[in-house]
Amino acid sequence: MDHKKYMFAIAMLICLVTISMVSAVKPVSTVTLGNKGLAVESTVKDYLRTGEAHDFEVHVFNISDGKPIVSGITCYMHLYGDKGTHIFTGLDNTVSHDFDYGFDLTGTNFTSRGEYQAKFQCNNSLIGGGQEIFFVVNDYGEELTPARASTFNWSMMFMMILFLSALIGLFTINHYIGKFALYWVVHLLFVIGTFSVWQFNQGYAIAFFGLASIWKVMFYVSIIAVFPMIILSLAWIFYIHTFNEHFQKLIDNGGNTEDAFRMAKRKSGGWFGGK
Repeated sequence: MDHKKYMFAIAMLICLVTISMVSAVKPVSTVTLGNKGLAVESTVKDYLRTGEAHDFEVHVFNISDGKPIVSGITCYMHLYGDKGTHIFTGLDNTVSHDFDYGFDLTGTNFTSRGEYQAKFQCNNSLIGGGQEIFFVVNDYGEELTPARASTFNWSMMFMMILFLSALIGLFTINHYIGKFALYWVVHLLFVIGTFSVWQFNQGYAIAFFGLASIWKVMFYVSIIAVFPMIILSLAWIFYIHTFNEHFQKLIDNGGNTEDAFRMAKRKSGGWFGGK
């Protein structure tokens, strides 16, 4: 077998699973009018998990003296999806937890992955202020940092080395027991690898979900393939065991050794030429 072809295939797989893109959240923008008005500060996280409820809290301060405003104003919240869709509108004019104007949103507002935008506005008839926040919703609720990407990349490269070593051994080892063991090692590493890449891409991605879907399909195909391979493996083990018993009986009964070896060579050549 040409090992260079396998090296090239593994290199291509490494390129596919290597993740280097790190997402970034847009900066916060605040709306004020000179040295008068209200300063609005929210507690929105940079990353939220899809389908998970979240409580948005807002603190309001008087810009002129820095004192908190706990009465006499109404705060509004508007939430927009990654395509500009207006998802939620709410208001609160009663402080809770000493200083918080709160907006409790259920997970149904965050069913889609992507970049979201929240606008907060607090005012009365005399003064007001606002704040605009951008945040990301993905399946992990976490940022894909360089450290996380690097850890995943090195882990997958290590798995690729194990996969390549087992694959080369599968086509170079002649003993049938070694081939049998290495086949299942290769298949198990393939199942683990495709599942890991699928989950990683789906967990952190906020766009281009096709790559995650490809790895998902490959994972399910490899899982489905386990069941017929179990049946074939059991049948193959039974065949080898029966054949070895028959071969031993020929020898024990004084059969022709050359004929027995000839039969052994012919019978054992059906699984990658294993002996």
